[in-house]
Amino acid sequence: MPIPVYVINLERSRERWENLQQRADKLGLLLRRVEAVDGRNLTADQLKNFDEASFRRLHGKTPLPGEVGCYFSHLKALQLIADSDEECAVIIEDDVLFTHDFSIVIDELRDIQGWDVIKLINNRVKFYQSKYVTIGGTDVGRCMHGPLGCAGGYMVTREGAKKLLAKIATMELPYDVALERGWAGNYRVYLVKDAVIELANELGSTILEGGASYKRVRFPAWKRLGALKFRTTDYIRRMIYALRRSTLSIGDK
Repeated sequence: MPIPVYVINLERSRERWENLQQRADKLGLLLRRVEAVDGRNLTADQLKNFDEASFRRLHGKTPLPGEVGCYFSHLKALQLIADSDEECAVIIEDDVLFTHDFSIVIDELRDIQGWDVIKLINNRVKFYQSKYVTIGGTDVGRCMHGPLGCAGGYMVTREGAKKLLAKIATMELPYDVALERGWAGNYRVYLVKDAVIELANELGSTILEGGASYKRVRFPAWKRLGALKFRTTDYIRRMIYALRRSTLSIGDK
């Protein structure tokens, strides 16, 4: 049975879902739509798990509505996987394209044990440390430099989803940053060296809808000292994490 692919998609972006479904059908993929949380219409109940003060201190920016909506949309997808009887699944955003070998690589990764999350796309891959290479040649590892950026697609086990939900249920950072901080929790995060999905850049990011800009919400330098301290410490922890010995292997999870 194909590994399910959960697609985060806003109600107002139905065309994206339909186009993605057509591409998935050609590859024999099993898509499951997840109604995204609209950052422009957040309820008080949704915001109770958003620590805005910590976000400002750790990230040095004012949060964008789209960032908050993105974060809780991913948590929603994780909860569906945690509550399922599926061993693992893929979570993607609706602005991605599948590479020709997507299904092959996903099937290979399913056979590996010793991981909770494997990122399938990153904005950057620098100082990469290879940890395991599949028979098909898929290189899985970690990076000493980061953040890697982009939560557009990743594979997660059911137990990994539970671990993430236990650790990052309260939003203090953008989701892509929180996702890869395995050193801060008890979940094991890896990435594939060569991405198996691509961003459909012509679609644009829903986080930056309505003229939103990361640059506009960034604090002046003197107000980002807390963020600088956090990032410096996190960078050191990232390097140690990347150099840690891997336990990835073939076998039953």
